[in-house]
Amino acid sequence: MASLPKTQETLPKTPAAARPTIYALGLASLAIGLIKAARPVAIAGRTGLGEASMVRTLGLREMAAGAGLLLDGGDKRWLIAQGLNSAGQVAVLLKARPADSRQWRGLALFYGVILGLTLADIYAGQRLRQTKG
Repeated sequence: MASLPKTQETLPKTPAAARPTIYALGLASLAIGLIKAARPVAIAGRTGLGEASMVRTLGLREMAAGAGLLLDGGDKRWLIAQGLNSAGQVAVLLKARPADSRQWRGLALFYGVILGLTLADIYAGQRLRQTKG
């Protein structure tokens, strides 16, 4: 395997077998959070949520969880924080009131992203548990 990016090498507490999974989850969380924080009005409009400030807040929480995973992924509390962040996003999205098919598609995409991150979070937790056990 090619050399790991520097960030993966800075996860000393994380067992080597779990680093790629946690690294990918952290990067995905940072990227998704950045999109939410940078374009909250567009995302709120495409999902029927209507509250751009809430979308921005969700993005900032997502980035915090991603940064925690990248900086200290061996600590299971960051995986728990990521999972709680996903649960919070679902709670907020339940307030969405899509008015047309475009907004329904946007909302479905948002739920799909949350589902993907949740599954990756569960997988990362299992990898971490297997390597520590």
